[in-house]
Parts: sequence; C-alpha cells; structure tokens
Amino acid sequence: MTKPVQTVVQHLSRAKAAFLKGQTLRPMVSIAEALKVMLTAQLHSTELQKVASLLRENLQNVSKLEAVAARRKEPFVFQKGGEKQILAQLVPLIRAIHADRKKESMEAVRARKLNIDKAINHAQNALSAGKLDEAKEYFRQAAHLYVDEDAMYLIIATKLQAGEFFKESFEYLRPALQKNNNDRKACDMLVIASQKIGKPDRGLVLIKKIREKQGDSPYLLFAQARLSARKKQFMEAVKLCKQALSMDPELMEVKKYLRKVEAKAAKAK
Repeated sequence: MTKPVQTVVQHLSRAKAAFLKGQTLRPMVSIAEALKVMLTAQLHSTELQKVASLLRENLQNVSKLEAVAARRKEPFVFQKGGEKQILAQLVPLIRAIHADRKKESMEAVRARKLNIDKAINHAQNALSAGKLDEAKEYFRQAAHLYVDEDAMYLIIATKLQAGEFFKESFEYLRPALQKNNNDRKACDMLVIASQKIGKPDRGLVLIKKIREKQGDSPYLLFAQARLSARKKQFMEAVKLCKQALSMDPELMEVKKYLRKVEAKAAKAK
C-alpha cells in the first residue's frame, strides 16, 4: 500500500511536470490533491520536511502563472501548519479559472488553436523559402492568438534557430523565459543565440531583466555563467555556477562546467 508521503510526492511531481508543459489548471489541482492528503494523513515531521521544499517550489511556480497573478497580488507562501490556509486560497482560484475556461466555447478554442497551427505552418513554409519577413509576420499572428499555449513561444524560437535566424529568436525567448525562467531548453537556446550572433551581452542583458522580474533559477544562472565565461569573466562564471548549485545541487552539467571555469580562472590569475 502506498504511503501518504509517497502519494503527496506523486501529486507534487505531477504538478511540476504540468507546469513545465505550460498548463495552468493541472498544476493547481495536483497541489490541492497533495494538500488534502497532508491534512488528512498527518505526516510526521521528517516526512513533512521531505515534501515541504517540493510544495514550496510548486507554489512558487503557480504564483507565476498569468491566470493566478491576475487574481493574486502576493505569491503563495507555505509555512509549517499552513496546509489548510493554502488549500482555502487555492480552491476558489481553481474554480474561478475553470469557470473562465468554460466561457470560451469548444468551437472557439478549436478555431483559435487551428489558426495558431496554420500561422506557424505558414511561417515554417516561409522560412523554408527564405522569406524571413513573411515568416516573422506569421509568427506574430500566432503570438497574437496566444491564450494559454505557453510552449508556443519556445516552438517559434526553435523554428527560427533551426533556420539559423538566431537574432530573431530573441523576440520569443524573452516571453518563454518570462513564463518559466528555469526552462532548460529556453536557457540553452538563449546561450546559443547570443554566441551565434557574437554578442554575449545581448543574452546577459535579457537574463538580468528576467532575474529582476522573475527571480533567480538554476538554469538561468547557468546560462549567465556560460555567457560570462564567453567574455572571459571566469571568476564571475564560477560564482554563478556555485549559486546555481546552491539552488539545485544535483545538476551534473553545472558541476562539470564549474570545474572547467575554475581551471580557466586559475590560469587567468
């Protein structure tokens, strides 16, 4: 039989996965399910410690969702013993957002998503034909139709970079990172775009703005470290890698990169 703590972790893991996929309601519902188990199962202190950090991470994630931020000025903050309070705040939000979603008829949803797909397909065809201006116009049409398709920005940026239009991809990497500043792919693509156009400062300026508005994240700090190293600012890169690892000690690629820049920093002295 599954232990309550395992059930809580499963719900919170689903919440995180749904958030990373750009979903809105599913992360909130999964967090609510986790909180219900925590309230009824009366977890031991050691078990609560195990799930508290994952719960806080998920609450930070949903606080960034546009539909949540529009209804709440303050982010969700979990304190020990505050499960009931968080659940009481979360449930009305879920109901309100769900009600708003239902207002948009299924026909309208299908039509909007179909128009987004058409615009992106037209843009892809234009890119293949070397018609960049036409492709950019179609991509902007798709972005204008955006409601909750958070992954769309990254899809457009990916298509632009696949066509080697790295400078143009910044227009969509910015909102992608605003939606999720710890998206590994978006952070990697930002580094690639900055390197390809030979302007690491372009990426560094964007990262600074994202950090100011959305806060720090491990992959965003790692991206900044790589661009700093590109400018031969090796000590800064070392500091940023260590900061990223303090947030997520399990990032092996950051650990490997840290060893490299530490060696370069030592040689530069």
